[in-house]
Amino acid sequence: MKWLAFCLALLNLGLWFLPDRLALPTVSPQVAGALPRVASLKSVEGVSAEANGESICLTVGWFKSPAAANAVGLASELDYRVEPKEESLPPLHWVLVSPQPESDAKAQADVLRAQGGDVYVVAKGQYRNAISLGMFESVKAAERLITEKKLENLNVTLAKFTRNRIGYALAFEVESSRETEVLQAVEADYDGNFDFIERNACEGVATSEKNP
Repeated sequence: MKWLAFCLALLNLGLWFLPDRLALPTVSPQVAGALPRVASLKSVEGVSAEANGESICLTVGWFKSPAAANAVGLASELDYRVEPKEESLPPLHWVLVSPQPESDAKAQADVLRAQGGDVYVVAKGQYRNAISLGMFESVKAAERLITEKKLENLNVTLAKFTRNRIGYALAFEVESSRETEVLQAVEADYDGNFDFIERNACEGVATSEKNP
């Protein structure tokens, strides 16, 4: 009986202390209130992604005039800038009657026109008072005309006519993830294919309407 009573006493003590040992830890209301909510976490994540978003500058061209470039830029509904650019073109091969006194050059030009030639007297520059017989992209075509005119006893020479072209390009600042989308939208508003598309770091662009 004594052993039974002793065992029952131990069992009662165990049942008294066991719930405290099995209870899960709790968080005080003050600590729980300091934990971030899911909505707050999403907001912070969104700001971080935007701050770290990469922007690039897309430049497309050529346009023949600022008006043509602006028309495509406005249709895109994006911020843009029109950029004039000078492009060097291959020189033309210029067939000339060598320079001479102005009166002689004009008289000879009149004779050549009467024979059906499309000629003019050069008014200024290095070849002033020479007579232009034609410009050619092909050097062989120019040389054929020189051979022909020498048979007519004309004092002809071959010169290079350097030339440049002023074109206009559109620059857009876009997120890198929207590059393809923006290009497709701009191409849809342009009748033809662009001569070039450049992708560079961008310092910022704005429409001409926004510029001071």
